[in-house]
Amino acid sequence: MKSTYTFVLFIILVVLGQAQTSNKNAVSGFVKDNFGNPIEGATVSIPHQNIATSSDVDGYYKLISENVSEQAILQVTAVGYASEQRSLNGKYTQDFQLKEDRNAIQEVMVSGVAKSDNERKVAEIKRSGFNVSVIDMNVHANKTANINQILRTAPGVTFREDGGLGSNFVFRINGLDAKIYIDGVPMDNFGSSMSLNNIPVNLVDRIEIYKGVVPAFLGSDALGGAVNIITKQRSRHYLDLSYSHGSFNTHQAALVGMYTNPKNKLSVRTNAFYNYSDNNYTMYSEPKYGVVYEKTVDNRFVPIDEVKRFRDRYYSAMGQIEVGLRDKSWADQFFVGVTYSANNKQNQLGATISSVNGGDWRESQYVMPTISYKKQNFLMDRLFADIYASVSYDVATIRDTALYNYDWSGSWVANQNPSNTNPLQHEEQNTTNFLARSNFNYDFDEERNHSLNLNYNVNTNDRQTYDRILNYNTSGLPSRMTRHIVGLSWQNQWFNKRLVNNIAIKYYGLDTYKEVDERVFDTDQQLLSGAIVSYAKYLNFQGYSLASRYRIFKDGGAKFSAERAYNMPTMNALYGDGQNQIANWDLKPERSDNVNGGFYYNTFLNDNHFLNFDISGFYRLAKDYINTRIVTDNGQSKFQAYNIPGVKLYGADTEIRYGYKDVITATVNASYDKALDNKKYTDDTNQEVSLTYGYQIPNRPWIYGNLEIGLAQNDWLEKGSRTQLSWTTHYTYWYYLSDAHLGSLASKNHIPSQNVHSIMLSYSWHRNKYNVSGEVRNLTNERAYDNFRLQKPGRAFYVKLRVSLM
Repeated sequence: MKSTYTFVLFIILVVLGQAQTSNKNAVSGFVKDNFGNPIEGATVSIPHQNIATSSDVDGYYKLISENVSEQAILQVTAVGYASEQRSLNGKYTQDFQLKEDRNAIQEVMVSGVAKSDNERKVAEIKRSGFNVSVIDMNVHANKTANINQILRTAPGVTFREDGGLGSNFVFRINGLDAKIYIDGVPMDNFGSSMSLNNIPVNLVDRIEIYKGVVPAFLGSDALGGAVNIITKQRSRHYLDLSYSHGSFNTHQAALVGMYTNPKNKLSVRTNAFYNYSDNNYTMYSEPKYGVVYEKTVDNRFVPIDEVKRFRDRYYSAMGQIEVGLRDKSWADQFFVGVTYSANNKQNQLGATISSVNGGDWRESQYVMPTISYKKQNFLMDRLFADIYASVSYDVATIRDTALYNYDWSGSWVANQNPSNTNPLQHEEQNTTNFLARSNFNYDFDEERNHSLNLNYNVNTNDRQTYDRILNYNTSGLPSRMTRHIVGLSWQNQWFNKRLVNNIAIKYYGLDTYKEVDERVFDTDQQLLSGAIVSYAKYLNFQGYSLASRYRIFKDGGAKFSAERAYNMPTMNALYGDGQNQIANWDLKPERSDNVNGGFYYNTFLNDNHFLNFDISGFYRLAKDYINTRIVTDNGQSKFQAYNIPGVKLYGADTEIRYGYKDVITATVNASYDKALDNKKYTDDTNQEVSLTYGYQIPNRPWIYGNLEIGLAQNDWLEKGSRTQLSWTTHYTYWYYLSDAHLGSLASKNHIPSQNVHSIMLSYSWHRNKYNVSGEVRNLTNERAYDNFRLQKPGRAFYVKLRVSLM
């Protein structure tokens, strides 16, 4: 640990030292709008010297010349903004804040402050009719949060964790399973060390959240929606370093670096992070919620009011480097890379708090080489090609060789009761994953009124699990799953682009295979009967979708989408994870027929105020809905995925955003999604009505919302500084663990209503190069639960240091 601190400190000191050097013949700065958002593509020039450049994704520009006069006139122009000129007056650092030219703006984008590049990047997708929202992660760069803590503040999103840093989680959008991508690549391919709840915010530019219909170019079996995490990628020199420390001995460090040789366009990109936490937070007994902790006294279990988690440590690390070429005649981008990651997670709890593990842990090491290629005008004009391939190797060790279970005092329950004996486990999982993705898009005209997109994904997971205790010689039998996804979509624009449609068809293929040892031996290990049996299944389905948007007037419009989509079971759902989840080979793919509609309105009240209103609703009929239940396996409580034959889901979410310059921002959203059992009869023969028909599916949140208020002040303590204060509140309404209509309500366990507050104060200086922030999560020490009786961390304090150089 000490060596990690020393390395990070050394890097920061070196960078700070180099940052003090300046180039007298370079003029640099930022171009932003009146709300503090970067303007990409602004032209910055010295007209009479014929010197010009453009701003990048961060609004950053740099003019380099040997003949820049101290009195030179600098001019900045950007589409949709009034141009500005000023004299250098010997100051080689110049920032610009442009005002809108309302006569030049033909359309305001769908949500948020329209001039942010992260909004601009997805404007085309929004115009296609997809119900998509965007989170600009640069706004959250100084927070100590991981992606999951930012993502759960979006409307319609639920993110349920079992505990603290690195814990297992379930992620859904509008009540249905959603897929997660990193730069368009399914996150399943990145191993267990890369997860939403351990990726630092500094590695990410923006998050795109799709609800309902998902664009074909993502190319996977996304059902309820999808999240596409876009990492930071720059063509210029860039370095971002951060380190945070906080409660429960939590340490998090992140590094993002880019370098491009301006002559030969050789580029190097690197990302890295490190996370560590003891997760030793305090948990409290709450009998009314079924939360009671116990310790043994004289062979009796005695309730105790509060306990600390122990042996629940987690750490993960990741390093990624890519080397390639940009802006060549044969490729816009060509990169080869390698990703290495590792993690170690102690597993104190299973599905409930009833049995306490003391020696259960899982660790893995993962390596993934990659190759990617992108080219506009590939083989012919207006044909875009995006090709990606990777192969990964993941070796995981799952071990629990403690002789006895533990109680909440941290002591063994070491009496002679056989139920207290812990079943020993020592397994090794070797997983090979292959992914190939190809995406081709052809525009029929320069205006892109008609475009055709073809996407093909093939993804194979191959796993062997070796049992080091029970019978090593008969273990290691293979389990395999292959998914084929083919998508073809046509986008068209009509009535001067007021009406935009995206029509798509999709093919899903699922190929599963496993070998099971069904042999029976006598005491002398002589074969009595049975054999090693192979099981295989191939399923295929067809889906289709329509997404439309009609711009009613300049500042607002309506969206509509409909689809039939499928969600394939995950590898862990089918074959188990060897730890907390047991297998269900009979699990079926989930199908949903979805209808989504919405209305948006976005306007600038004047040069200083903006207002955004977005409301959407959905109705879905799901078949073989995949849910999770708690089962007992060898005396341990574990999770298992299972199918509910029919589920009807409906609901709505809305969000209102307000901003005053770049000083005040306020966001409030609320979500409602109801899921009802829609399988009327218990089977197809006796026509007996099911007891759960028409009633709400238990153990899932269905009313939730968020409030965030931010205040900022520029140049408070010094020129080029910025002070920010933000307050975030997350609310979840209570819900039952089991069916509400069966049995006595007074005796039913439930997850309580929760209102969790967090506050952050940050200070940046030297034009956002150096940053320090402090954060308090769960300010009021609320008893917070995402899952039954699995309490999350209480009040926690964090401090973060960050350096960002360009």
